[in-house]
Amino acid sequence: MDGVALSMAQVRHAADEFLNKYNQGDLLPVPIEEIAELKLGIFLCAIPGIKNLIGIDGFITSDFSQITIDEYCYTKYSERTRFTIAHEIGHKILHQDWYKKNGPTNFNDHQDFFSKISETDYRYIEIQAQTFAGLVLVPSKLLSKELINKLGKMPENEDAEILQPIFNDLLNIFKVSGEVLYRRMVKEGMIKKLL
Repeated sequence: MDGVALSMAQVRHAADEFLNKYNQGDLLPVPIEEIAELKLGIFLCAIPGIKNLIGIDGFITSDFSQITIDEYCYTKYSERTRFTIAHEIGHKILHQDWYKKNGPTNFNDHQDFFSKISETDYRYIEIQAQTFAGLVLVPSKLLSKELINKLGKMPENEDAEILQPIFNDLLNIFKVSGEVLYRRMVKEGMIKKLL
Protein backbone atom coordinates (compact mmCIF):
# COMPACT_ATOMS: atom_id res chain seq x y z
CA MET A 1 0.00 0.00 0.00
CA ASP A 2 1.17 3.50 -0.63
CA GLY A 3 0.05 7.08 -0.73
CA VAL A 4 -2.15 9.02 1.56
CA ALA A 5 -5.53 8.24 -0.02
CA LEU A 6 -6.21 5.08 1.97
CA SER A 7 -9.62 4.17 3.31
CA MET A 8 -10.03 3.03 6.90
CA ALA A 9 -11.04 -0.36 5.48
CA GLN A 10 -7.63 -0.57 3.79
CA VAL A 11 -5.89 0.37 7.02
CA ARG A 12 -7.88 -2.27 8.92
CA HIS A 13 -7.04 -4.88 6.26
CA ALA A 14 -3.33 -4.00 6.48
CA ALA A 15 -3.42 -4.34 10.29
CA ASP A 16 -5.16 -7.73 10.04
CA GLU A 17 -2.58 -8.97 7.52
CA PHE A 18 0.24 -7.70 9.74
CA LEU A 19 -1.15 -9.57 12.78
CA ASN A 20 -1.74 -12.75 10.77
CA LYS A 21 1.87 -12.70 9.64
CA TYR A 22 3.68 -11.50 12.77
CA ASN A 23 1.47 -12.50 15.72
CA GLN A 24 0.20 -15.89 14.59
CA GLY A 25 -0.15 -17.20 18.15
CA ASP A 26 -2.46 -14.30 19.11
CA LEU A 27 -0.09 -13.36 21.91
CA LEU A 28 -1.18 -10.66 24.33
CA PRO A 29 0.09 -8.15 24.79
CA VAL A 30 1.10 -8.09 21.14
CA PRO A 31 4.95 -8.27 21.31
CA ILE A 32 5.47 -5.19 19.16
CA GLU A 33 9.10 -4.55 20.19
CA GLU A 34 10.09 -8.11 19.37
CA ILE A 35 8.22 -7.96 16.07
CA ALA A 36 10.00 -4.72 15.16
CA GLU A 37 13.48 -5.91 16.03
CA LEU A 38 13.45 -9.65 15.40
CA LYS A 39 10.94 -10.06 12.57
CA LEU A 40 11.18 -6.74 10.73
CA GLY A 41 14.85 -6.02 11.44
CA ILE A 42 14.16 -2.50 12.72
CA PHE A 43 16.65 -1.17 15.27
CA LEU A 44 15.03 0.63 18.21
CA CYS A 45 17.16 3.55 19.33
CA ALA A 46 16.37 5.65 22.41
CA ILE A 47 17.86 9.16 22.32
CA PRO A 48 17.49 11.78 25.06
CA GLY A 49 15.53 14.94 24.35
CA ILE A 50 13.80 14.08 21.05
CA LYS A 51 10.42 15.18 22.42
CA ASN A 52 11.80 18.56 23.49
CA LEU A 53 13.75 19.14 20.28
CA ILE A 54 11.23 18.14 17.62
CA GLY A 55 7.99 17.69 19.54
CA ILE A 56 7.37 13.99 18.84
CA ASP A 57 7.93 10.72 20.71
CA GLY A 58 9.64 9.00 17.80
CA PHE A 59 10.06 8.52 14.07
CA ILE A 60 11.10 5.85 11.58
CA THR A 61 13.87 6.42 9.05
CA SER A 62 13.05 6.41 5.35
CA ASP A 63 14.88 3.10 4.84
CA PHE A 64 12.87 1.56 7.73
CA SER A 65 16.03 0.38 9.46
CA GLN A 66 15.54 2.36 12.68
CA ILE A 67 12.85 3.78 14.93
CA THR A 68 14.24 6.60 17.06
CA ILE A 69 12.33 7.10 20.32
CA ASP A 70 12.60 9.73 23.03
CA GLU A 71 14.62 8.12 25.83
CA TYR A 72 12.45 9.50 28.63
CA CYS A 73 9.32 8.15 26.96
CA TYR A 74 11.05 4.81 26.34
CA THR A 75 12.07 4.35 29.98
CA LYS A 76 9.04 5.86 31.75
CA TYR A 77 6.02 5.17 29.53
CA SER A 78 5.99 1.63 28.18
CA GLU A 79 2.42 1.85 26.83
CA ARG A 80 3.24 5.05 24.94
CA THR A 81 6.45 3.48 23.61
CA ARG A 82 4.55 0.42 22.39
CA PHE A 83 2.09 2.69 20.58
CA THR A 84 4.91 4.77 19.05
CA ILE A 85 6.60 1.63 17.71
CA ALA A 86 3.32 0.30 16.25
CA HIS A 87 2.57 3.75 14.80
CA GLU A 88 5.97 3.95 13.06
CA ILE A 89 5.58 0.39 11.74
CA GLY A 90 2.25 1.62 10.38
CA HIS A 91 4.16 4.11 8.23
CA LYS A 92 6.32 1.27 6.92
CA ILE A 93 3.32 -0.88 6.05
CA LEU A 94 0.96 1.82 4.76
CA HIS A 95 3.21 4.52 3.29
CA GLN A 96 6.32 2.64 2.22
CA ASP A 97 6.94 4.10 -1.25
CA TRP A 98 6.18 7.66 -0.17
CA TYR A 99 8.39 7.33 2.93
CA LYS A 100 11.30 5.93 0.91
CA LYS A 101 11.24 9.06 -1.25
CA ASN A 102 10.32 11.68 1.33
CA GLY A 103 10.77 10.33 4.86
CA PRO A 104 13.54 11.42 7.24
CA THR A 105 16.84 9.57 6.84
CA ASN A 106 18.08 10.53 10.31
CA PHE A 107 17.42 12.78 13.29
CA ASN A 108 18.82 15.93 11.63
CA ASP A 109 16.74 15.34 8.50
CA HIS A 110 13.47 15.12 10.41
CA GLN A 111 12.70 18.87 10.32
CA ASP A 112 13.06 18.97 6.52
CA PHE A 113 10.53 16.14 6.33
CA PHE A 114 7.67 18.57 6.96
CA SER A 115 8.56 20.67 3.91
CA LYS A 116 7.99 17.60 1.70
CA ILE A 117 4.35 17.04 2.66
CA SER A 118 1.23 19.17 2.77
CA GLU A 119 -0.46 19.68 6.12
CA THR A 120 -3.53 17.78 4.87
CA ASP A 121 -1.50 14.80 3.66
CA TYR A 122 0.51 14.79 6.88
CA ARG A 123 -2.71 14.69 8.90
CA TYR A 124 -3.98 11.77 6.77
CA ILE A 125 -0.85 9.66 7.16
CA GLU A 126 -0.71 10.32 10.89
CA ILE A 127 -4.37 9.34 11.40
CA GLN A 128 -3.80 6.21 9.30
CA ALA A 129 -0.69 5.25 11.31
CA GLN A 130 -2.51 5.90 14.60
CA THR A 131 -5.43 3.77 13.48
CA PHE A 132 -3.07 1.00 12.37
CA ALA A 133 -1.28 1.09 15.75
CA GLY A 134 -4.56 0.83 17.67
CA LEU A 135 -5.75 -2.08 15.53
CA VAL A 136 -2.44 -3.91 15.94
CA LEU A 137 -2.11 -3.43 19.70
CA VAL A 138 -5.81 -4.04 20.43
CA PRO A 139 -6.85 -6.55 17.74
CA SER A 140 -10.61 -6.72 17.18
CA LYS A 141 -10.95 -10.48 17.56
CA LEU A 142 -8.81 -10.59 20.73
CA LEU A 143 -10.67 -7.64 22.26
CA SER A 144 -13.97 -9.38 21.53
CA LYS A 145 -12.68 -12.62 23.02
CA GLU A 146 -11.54 -10.89 26.23
CA LEU A 147 -14.84 -9.05 26.63
CA ILE A 148 -16.91 -12.19 26.12
CA ASN A 149 -14.63 -13.97 28.58
CA LYS A 150 -15.12 -11.31 31.25
CA LEU A 151 -18.74 -10.31 30.61
CA GLY A 152 -20.25 -13.43 29.11
CA LYS A 153 -21.45 -11.36 26.16
CA MET A 154 -20.33 -8.85 23.58
CA PRO A 155 -21.16 -5.28 24.61
CA GLU A 156 -22.98 -3.22 22.02
CA ASN A 157 -23.07 0.55 22.29
CA GLU A 158 -22.94 0.41 26.11
CA ASP A 159 -22.29 3.36 28.38
CA ALA A 160 -18.57 3.42 29.16
CA GLU A 161 -19.25 3.36 32.91
CA ILE A 162 -20.75 -0.13 32.65
CA LEU A 163 -17.40 -1.51 31.53
CA GLN A 164 -15.38 0.41 34.13
CA PRO A 165 -14.96 -2.63 36.44
CA ILE A 166 -13.07 -4.57 33.74
CA PHE A 167 -11.35 -1.64 32.03
CA ASN A 168 -8.17 -1.88 34.15
CA ASP A 169 -7.97 -5.62 33.49
CA LEU A 170 -8.10 -4.91 29.76
CA LEU A 171 -5.40 -2.26 30.09
CA ASN A 172 -3.13 -4.83 31.75
CA ILE A 173 -3.89 -7.47 29.13
CA PHE A 174 -3.27 -5.25 26.08
CA LYS A 175 -0.62 -2.94 27.65
CA VAL A 176 -2.00 0.20 26.05
CA SER A 177 -3.12 3.54 27.44
CA GLY A 178 -6.70 4.13 28.51
CA GLU A 179 -7.17 6.47 25.56
CA VAL A 180 -6.13 3.82 23.03
CA LEU A 181 -8.40 1.18 24.58
CA TYR A 182 -11.33 3.60 24.82
CA ARG A 183 -10.97 4.65 21.17
CA ARG A 184 -10.78 1.05 20.01
CA MET A 185 -13.94 0.13 21.94
CA VAL A 186 -15.79 3.14 20.51
CA LYS A 187 -14.67 2.29 16.95
CA GLU A 188 -15.83 -1.32 17.41
CA GLY A 189 -19.27 -0.10 18.58
CA MET A 190 -18.82 -1.66 22.02
CA ILE A 191 -19.25 1.54 24.00
CA LYS A 192 -20.75 4.95 23.37
CA LYS A 193 -18.46 7.89 22.77
CA LEU A 194 -18.27 10.22 25.77
CA LEU A 195 -19.33 13.77 25.00
